[in-house]
Amino acid sequence: MPIYTDSTINAIKTRLTMTEVVQSYIPVVTRSGRNWAKCPFHGNGNERTPSFAINDRNGFYHCFGCGESGDMFTFVEKMDHVTFNEAVEILANKAGVELETRQGTGERKDKDQLETLYDLNKRISGTFHYLLLNSAEAGKAREYLARRGISETMIERFELGYAPSDPSWLHAFLTKKGYSEEVLRSSGLFSPNSYPYPMFADRLMFPVRSWQGRYIAFSGRDLSGRDNVPKYKNTSDTPVYSKRHNLFGLYQALDTLKKGKEAAVIVEGNFDVVSLQQSGVTSAVASLGTALTEEQVKLLSRYVDRIDLMFDSDEAGQKSTDKAIAIIHRAGLECRVHHLSRGKDASEILEKEGAEALYNDFSPSENAFAYLVSKGSKTYNIQSGRGKSDFVRYLSPFLLSTVSSVEQASYIHSLSSLLSVSEESIRADISSGGQPEGDAGEGEKGTVQGIREHRQFNPAAVSMDLFAMLYLARHRELFPEYRSRITLEKLRDSEAREIYMALENAMRNEITTNELFLTMIADEDARNDTAASFALGDTFSEGGRSALDEAADRIDLREMEERRDVLLNQLRAFSDSMDQDQLSDALLRKKELDERISALRSELFRSTDKEG
Repeated sequence: MPIYTDSTINAIKTRLTMTEVVQSYIPVVTRSGRNWAKCPFHGNGNERTPSFAINDRNGFYHCFGCGESGDMFTFVEKMDHVTFNEAVEILANKAGVELETRQGTGERKDKDQLETLYDLNKRISGTFHYLLLNSAEAGKAREYLARRGISETMIERFELGYAPSDPSWLHAFLTKKGYSEEVLRSSGLFSPNSYPYPMFADRLMFPVRSWQGRYIAFSGRDLSGRDNVPKYKNTSDTPVYSKRHNLFGLYQALDTLKKGKEAAVIVEGNFDVVSLQQSGVTSAVASLGTALTEEQVKLLSRYVDRIDLMFDSDEAGQKSTDKAIAIIHRAGLECRVHHLSRGKDASEILEKEGAEALYNDFSPSENAFAYLVSKGSKTYNIQSGRGKSDFVRYLSPFLLSTVSSVEQASYIHSLSSLLSVSEESIRADISSGGQPEGDAGEGEKGTVQGIREHRQFNPAAVSMDLFAMLYLARHRELFPEYRSRITLEKLRDSEAREIYMALENAMRNEITTNELFLTMIADEDARNDTAASFALGDTFSEGGRSALDEAADRIDLREMEERRDVLLNQLRAFSDSMDQDQLSDALLRKKELDERISALRSELFRSTDKEG
């Protein structure tokens, strides 16, 4: 992962203010000389009085309602549900800043390889597309698309292509273009066991693009008609592609998804995506040779609050639907299910009846709970006691994955009425019915379903360890001076230790910007508290270096008292077995510690007395 240079971060901050960034997402008002907004994180923009303070001078925001704090990069991360690097790229594009990364020789080589693979995929995608449109051999591919009802617009939109049947063509073509054997082997375009035999020959090609639009992989539909070859082949994972983290059609659906008015629609196959988008459902996407994953749902959750499912009506499709519902629900998203009555999948309806018929058949849907109840009541005899129990057990993964207690209570109430059993008995069966697939149990830091409750930053309640580290985080130029006085081993607060390690890392890598420094803090609470201290500025670190020195002295005092307590315990436990020299040495060390503790206590008392 690249680390962007301080000059890149500073250039973005120079060209954009915190207010400008916030204003591009939500309305901002000016009050008492400061810019404010209604918090988008805890109030959904519906607060009566704005609590979201924007500080352009420091480049930070802080919500006095929920405690959220951060800089412009943090804000974009949270609003767009992107990583820090992606937020940098978004803001760099907005500011017109060229991206620079700090990289060693090995990292430059890795980046060069990735860029080469991106270039290769884009080049061969364009070639496959040209061959589909112009080569005589691709005539059967063009006929096939026409028979399936795929329009020229969709052929261009998805840049569909054709891979020639000659197994030697692809390697020879790319070698002539100057790509090395190392790059070709890692591209995913060739069989790993029979290199340089191509993965795709005599196939209709579907390029896979990342959400940024980069060409990362391919899916190929066989046109040979042979029984001994798979109908579809997908690129295996490569340095630029992971099937768990990508979706076919996402790039083409992105304009629709970003508007936030449409649900994302997940279907099974590439042709279903093309068919639905042709019929007007431009938010359709598909997983690539894998069941729906949590990573894919997380990717979609950047843009939508609802995901609709439209899998095939066969048994495998129904099982996939059940599993997908639990994953989507666990992510806190609404889920609905579509049924097609006029054909087994979207591409079949498009082929036989056209885009309008497909759109009309697609439109009705039912919520996930209603779908599961309907399916379960047909599977289990809910008139019998055993059938009712099996029915509730079938629904348990869905109910356990329901983040909202109110929503879960509503479902249980409905089941109670349907089954004529008490809500308490349903709850008892659910609690013993096991976790839904994918480990939906206790998540990070003891939160249910992995959803963390945000803890507000309280400056008055921080430990002396955390105060010292937060002060040094704001004044990192002082860290080299204090790091030998306040060592990692002396810190007892876990957040303070996290920040200390980030300070060490920042010092070694010569990181100067607050934005990059925050990315080095792994713990979310520690990162948020640090961002909050940045936003609060001098109001947090009142007392300046004298307060830091006092914290350092108190940390020293605590460490010496701990050492003395250990020594006392040793003397009590082992004095009888010590020889005279060992006993004298231990007593001398205790005396020295007593003197140093007494002197430091007196100094701290005098300092406090002066302030009083």
